[in-house]
Amino acid sequence: MRVLCCAAALSTLACHGAPPVPTSAAPPPLVLNYDHLRHLTRSAVVASKPVRVVALYSNAPDYRPAGSPARDGFEGIASVDDAARAAVLYLRAFEQTGDTLARDEARGLLHFVAAMEQGDGEFLNFVDTTGRPNTSAPSSRKSMSYWAARGIWALGEAHRVFGRAYPAGLRGLDAPLDRAVARMARDVDAERLIGGSVTATSEALLGVLALQRAEPSPARGELAVRMARLLVPLAAGGASQAPWSARVDAPTSAWHAWGSRSVAALAEASVVLGHPEFLVAAKGEADALWSRFLLAGRIPSEIAPNGTPKWFPQIAYGVGPIAEGFVAIADATNDRRYAVMGGLTAAWLVGANPAGVAMYDEKTGRTFDGIDGASAAQVNRNSGAESTIESLLALQAVTSNADAVEYLRYKPAGGASASLAELPVKREYAGPDGGKVVLEQHGQRLALSEVHGATGPITLTYWPAANPPEVKLAMLLADHWNREHSDVQVRVQPLPAGRSTEEVLLAAIVARATPDVCSNVSSALLSRLVRANGVVRLDNLTPAAARLAERTTPAMLAPLRLPDGGIYSFPWKTNPEMLLYNVDLLARAGISPPRNHTELLAAFQKLARDTDGDGRLDKWAMWASLKTTWFERFYDFYPLYLASSGGRTLVSNGRVQFDNAAAASAMDVLRTGFARNLLPKANFALGRDPFIDGTVAMKIIGPWFLKELDASKPAGLRYGVAPVPSADGAAPGDAYAFADLRSIAIFATTKHVDAAARFVAYLTSPEADRLLIEASQLPYRRGLATDERFTATLAQSPALPAYARLVEHTRDIDIDPDIVEIFDIVSEAYEAAAIYAVTPVRKALAKAAAEAKKVLDAR
Repeated sequence: MRVLCCAAALSTLACHGAPPVPTSAAPPPLVLNYDHLRHLTRSAVVASKPVRVVALYSNAPDYRPAGSPARDGFEGIASVDDAARAAVLYLRAFEQTGDTLARDEARGLLHFVAAMEQGDGEFLNFVDTTGRPNTSAPSSRKSMSYWAARGIWALGEAHRVFGRAYPAGLRGLDAPLDRAVARMARDVDAERLIGGSVTATSEALLGVLALQRAEPSPARGELAVRMARLLVPLAAGGASQAPWSARVDAPTSAWHAWGSRSVAALAEASVVLGHPEFLVAAKGEADALWSRFLLAGRIPSEIAPNGTPKWFPQIAYGVGPIAEGFVAIADATNDRRYAVMGGLTAAWLVGANPAGVAMYDEKTGRTFDGIDGASAAQVNRNSGAESTIESLLALQAVTSNADAVEYLRYKPAGGASASLAELPVKREYAGPDGGKVVLEQHGQRLALSEVHGATGPITLTYWPAANPPEVKLAMLLADHWNREHSDVQVRVQPLPAGRSTEEVLLAAIVARATPDVCSNVSSALLSRLVRANGVVRLDNLTPAAARLAERTTPAMLAPLRLPDGGIYSFPWKTNPEMLLYNVDLLARAGISPPRNHTELLAAFQKLARDTDGDGRLDKWAMWASLKTTWFERFYDFYPLYLASSGGRTLVSNGRVQFDNAAAASAMDVLRTGFARNLLPKANFALGRDPFIDGTVAMKIIGPWFLKELDASKPAGLRYGVAPVPSADGAAPGDAYAFADLRSIAIFATTKHVDAAARFVAYLTSPEADRLLIEASQLPYRRGLATDERFTATLAQSPALPAYARLVEHTRDIDIDPDIVEIFDIVSEAYEAAAIYAVTPVRKALAKAAAEAKKVLDAR
């Protein structure tokens, strides 16, 4: 009754007294605009194959695509150099957004790259307007050089992205890649840099690492190790000696900013290959050299062996790889200092440069070709392929990192340094909302201090769930946050006592006594909160939007979007349910974990036993609750239904969708079990778990149960997990697991929406997710099972990786204001049709669907 009263009061509040939802004072998320790159991209026929290519140049003011000018020897209209990098860009755009146009552009460009491979692993580079390759220009000759290295990068990245999401996109690409890798391996075996270049070797290494992530093999892993080892010793000078660990082609070579991807490649290699020495090498250049750029307040284009900088021209290809390198180290170390430095570096693209000009234009997608001096008049306003692609690659990395993107619009204060040898010990960067960050040299590292906004220190109130493990995790995370953010302190207060989280939060909304942030928001409650203007939209707040991009796919977010397209709570943790089974009990019965409903019924029959000889069964295959409380269906009917429904939930867009064959099959298998007395018609005593004590051999349950199971199971109990059985004939790929998703919301009563958004991004960071896994809870994170950052933590339990593999193939309950009432209706149908068999299954479902439709129509 209390929940109903709160809900009624909430509806009244929504209509008459809801406070305005607070808005952000920070700039909105940066838009990644691919229009200009698409303007430069055109169809061609190369080696009798239809492909896509990217025009090299585009000159102001009309920005018409153009080819190589006379000064470059009329090399051609397009190159593998640009197409390969554009393919990487589009592949990552497809991965992040699911945009099929990006997917198709990537595929067309990849086929151009493959067509330029000459059958022996070497590549030509340029083509003319007819698609004819240029075989004579030095910058296009058949070789294993820059363009070949970038070809390997693009083709390797295609296997990483398309291998999971679009296998058809890989057709025709395997053979050219295999030949290119084999050809490159000859140079690596001879300890030669690819094309004699750190840049080319680093970009090829990125391709091999992407391929290793997609298709791990010992031989490929060893090749990547040898490539990384070629790069490590090329750091010249030292932490205090010019050129400060700059990685150069030869001891007498100058360091150049363009293509400085060795830091990113080595940082990624440390993660993929498990070689921490590569991370040490990556940090060496970033700490000794790149930190000097931030203290100097500008980035040089070249550095001579004696440390003398050349400041101009500055180009996107000389800034973007540095920003990406900082972010790669942050990803490998969970040290947010590097992410902050990556954001400050990428700020060059949006105006923090000597000319004070935004080089990247969100409205058109153009990036100007460079800066030749310290004034706006010295900006080269042409916008060619390389500048456009490299700018977007850097911005992809930065806008997917919640710590980096926060500093994308900061600018250095004070005059820029003339030297890299003599630098100030600290440099302040100022943000558009009055915030500032101070970088200060402390020994061999940069320390940073931050102040956000012009106001004094603020305090956020954070409500986690009241159970001990989540309170412990919340306290640990808040303590870490508070040590790093003196200007924003977090106070943890477990959710107040009540019959349910929903009741407590509804009452708090009505009383306008909500916290700033809560991490126990269910889908059952969310739409009510949104309808009452009780929570803040998150996908238009920059830190939260960046974390969503880094953590989820469009498919993962689709069921969580409200009708206006917004995300109003951050999907935090998920608990995919699987069939937990007693290994020895199934073995004694001579059965394997059931895969479909016929096998499940057979298991019911074979596992039901009378062990004490009193003529009554006392052991069963599994237990389905007799309670009709709505959430009890999470452990019987609903997971069986989702395993067969192809992802259909109970309602969608205000329409009932559960009166179908999948629901009938799920209900019928339970009905048959009860009717044959193969399921216990009893509710077991509170505190007694029938799986742990051996009363039942199987249980539909999520990963949170594993810690309890391991702590209290009797000696000798062996268990395994398998997917929940689906209806006979259902396609295995259509099976979804039920997951009781818990999300994080920022409440509309907050006075500090931007600080709260930063804290939410922190609660969902990789390091926070690792701690969540330690508690046998799984973050709602893409690629969780294969992410090297979490492999060791997942291995704490032999069953946990299996649960992790299901994270992206789950369904929660619907985000609908009436979903609890609809589950109540389904539970009544379950009672009548399954437990007591007083109503035929189809009739019970039809009646339930009609009643649910009335509920939906009434609102």
